[in-house]
Amino acid sequence: MSEATTESRYLRGDLNFEDALREVTGVDIGRDQLVQILKSLHTANPAGPALSEHDARVLTDAGFTACPAAATAARVDRDIRMANLVATSLSIADAAVRLGVTPARIRQRIADGTLWVFDSGRNRLLPPAQFTDSGAVPHLDKVMPHIPKDLHPLTVQTLLTQPQPQSSLVVDGRPVSIVAWLTGSAGTPEEIEIVVDVLAAVEWESA
Repeated sequence: MSEATTESRYLRGDLNFEDALREVTGVDIGRDQLVQILKSLHTANPAGPALSEHDARVLTDAGFTACPAAATAARVDRDIRMANLVATSLSIADAAVRLGVTPARIRQRIADGTLWVFDSGRNRLLPPAQFTDSGAVPHLDKVMPHIPKDLHPLTVQTLLTQPQPQSSLVVDGRPVSIVAWLTGSAGTPEEIEIVVDVLAAVEWESA
């Protein structure tokens, strides 16, 4: 007998919505975060673009442009990923501890573009993709200034952590993410230039 899916167990009432979301996304979404997602859905302007250009393009490619449920699912997925990014990001003080420097040095690096930060309410947060357990991703400071400043935080997160289609970042015949490429490289000018070219392509596509 095949194992019941999350969807079938939810429909039978064996799972509540929060637990079903947790199984599907791998993210522990609390009720406070769900309230924020509901507010986002409630205040979305139906006359305007409800999704980012990337999400809209994904739906179009999949043939779901006329499906309200698919559009809502994409928006909820985006909000869940954003909530998770906020929850897992470091404060300036936490980043200073992680890198073994002062908060003033973190602010200086933010100012010169070698650390990635985004605003969440009154807080300035540094996403975890740029850090290792004991420091910073090697050589990332050399390429961060080349990342377009107007990209959404989720786009930057995906750019750093997911292999890019048709990318020249390839290890053992397989495409890898920017973080994986930098972690496994020696940081030579040639290796950094390959990453910069990838970022330049992203900037051209987003223009």
